[in-house]
Amino acid sequence: MLALVALLLAAAPARPPAAYVDTGTARVPLAITSWCWDTRCGAPLGHTANRVSLARGAAVHLELTLAPVGVTVTIGGAPAHPSLHGREVSFAAGRSGGISAFVRYRRGWVVYTVRLAVR
Repeated sequence: MLALVALLLAAAPARPPAAYVDTGTARVPLAITSWCWDTRCGAPLGHTANRVSLARGAAVHLELTLAPVGVTVTIGGAPAHPSLHGREVSFAAGRSGGISAFVRYRRGWVVYTVRLAVR
């Protein structure tokens, strides 16, 4: 039985966990632009098509599927000063621009992105 569990874990794909922005009315998936997970890395480098529109000063809530060990967030290249509570990262929507979240996990790291329009 133990050998079967070890085989299944070894065969499981090494891929980064998904993440979302919760706007209160929608759950928008974040794009993954680069990652290293276990022994594998990737950089799809596609453009971020998803967009979130929030009022200036509104809280942005990123929902992660796993609890991270650390996070760094920028909006349009400027630091966003996030707070981390379990699997949720929160910060204020102070300006429009691309949100980039560098999230560190026990098994690796992921860079998530989404567009933010502040109205």
